[in-house]
Amino acid sequence: MKLAEAMNTYNIALFMITQKGYKVAATLSNDGEDVIGWKARKDVNEISTFTPLSLLSLVVIAEEYGDGWKAVDHGDLYEKTLEEAE
Repeated sequence: MKLAEAMNTYNIALFMITQKGYKVAATLSNDGEDVIGWKARKDVNEISTFTPLSLLSLVVIAEEYGDGWKAVDHGDLYEKTLEEAE
């Protein structure tokens, strides 16, 4: 399977978020023409991003680690991955 970030994956991401019990809302630009952000709310959690895929990612992080997400010992995988880039 090949899967890439594109608008055709937004609906499944939004579906998965709502299946987890979150209420999802889009934020529009002042003129109402463009979506400038996305929010998911459930209980005390409010998560904001720029795309539905990012929203799903942060929902998963919030559910997995809660408020302690910053304390997870993972090293600097971002920097390590950049160093190993082809």
